[in-house]
Amino acid sequence: MTPRRALPLLAIACWLTAGCERTAPVAKAAPDRTPAFWVWHRSSALAPAEKESLPAGSRLYRQIAEFGWRDGAWSPRAVAKADVLLENEIPVVRLDPGPAFLERPDAAAMLAKWLRHHFQDKVPASLQLDHDCPVRLLPRYAAFLRELRGELALKEISITALAGWIDSPAFKQLGEAADELLPMFYDLTADPPQDIAAGKAKPMAGPEAAAWIARWKSCRTPWCAGLANFERLSLFEADGKLVGHLKQWTPESIARADFLEALPQFTGGTGYRITSAASLHGTQLQASQLLIWRAPDAESLRGLIAAAFDAGARGIVWFALPGPGLRAAHSPSHLAALARGEVPAHGVTAKLESNGSIVLRNAGPGDLSLALGAPLHRLMLRSHEAGTFTTAGPGEFAEVATPLPPKFSHEIVLSFPRLLVGEEIASESGLIPVRGVRELQWSLDDSTPAPLP
Repeated sequence: MTPRRALPLLAIACWLTAGCERTAPVAKAAPDRTPAFWVWHRSSALAPAEKESLPAGSRLYRQIAEFGWRDGAWSPRAVAKADVLLENEIPVVRLDPGPAFLERPDAAAMLAKWLRHHFQDKVPASLQLDHDCPVRLLPRYAAFLRELRGELALKEISITALAGWIDSPAFKQLGEAADELLPMFYDLTADPPQDIAAGKAKPMAGPEAAAWIARWKSCRTPWCAGLANFERLSLFEADGKLVGHLKQWTPESIARADFLEALPQFTGGTGYRITSAASLHGTQLQASQLLIWRAPDAESLRGLIAAAFDAGARGIVWFALPGPGLRAAHSPSHLAALARGEVPAHGVTAKLESNGSIVLRNAGPGDLSLALGAPLHRLMLRSHEAGTFTTAGPGEFAEVATPLPPKFSHEIVLSFPRLLVGEEIASESGLIPVRGVRELQWSLDDSTPAPLP
């Protein structure tokens, strides 16, 4: 999985040999609305706070290795050690998109040998493979899965799938070889350059994904819908040709950039034209190039979740779990609420600490997100007397500002991009010197002011 491209392995005995074109009636189980996640490009174990953020019963699919194929042999790169796996985590092996290994009859045995070594001969009973197999080679890929299952005596084998595989005549063989399929309904097709140049990008969650999801209703192997939970900032030439996706960026840097001109008529994301040569987090930008900021909005995701359950999906898997190096769009708690059909509201509260810092926390159940292209959120603090605020820095906030010099101002504004469920941010200490009793009020994005605890 590149950024693109996670529910329990549903291996009920009567399904183990099921094919995706079988005509016999299949008992329809109630969908599991607990979100599951891929954990990608990460070697570290989950922090306690991350574990606590997961709804009970969440399944994680953790990438443990990437394999290329060079000179007739596997070329592995370990991503995560075996001892970081939690009880509810399924190891995932990413196989190079090239199909050359499928031509080797001993490729599965060679992969099994590496996995036995990695797990010190204690290979888990369940394994997932991530491979973008060409449609013409699906029968050979199915045989490879059977060979690997036999080599490792696996009880369950799960695979990611491209959405278009459902239309292949060879798909039945693949369904018979796997216990679970996880089709990925994002990054389905590339943006045509002429569309980007005309101000139209493909949304990360939209009608194209919904149409593909509906076609999976014919699948008789247990399957879960893979949906996007990440944001992306893409750089294009003026003619719409993709340059690449920025790996390091923040909404704050977009909001502050004086070299970006917003394109108000742009659809499918928020578009900006670069007005002068500049650098953004190490990426060199040239005048006339385009930056496109995309993220899956909650309403579109609710629609795709409903479409997946209507099509027979047993659950939803998300790429990816919020973590280091990944700008995820929503928290696990928020995604769980969307799967229940809810529209969760944030539970942001403000508090004055004894050291004079302001702490903002979101106790949930919903995220306080930032709409694409919108100004940063604003926490405004008001006092009845001047001299309440000092020149202390914003700390974990993006910026701090006062309409007058702090010693004369009756209000102060702290800006920030978002606050997901369970997150908190704090200003530097001494922002509000603790001396005497002061009546302070706070408001969020011009909401009705309330007393500050």
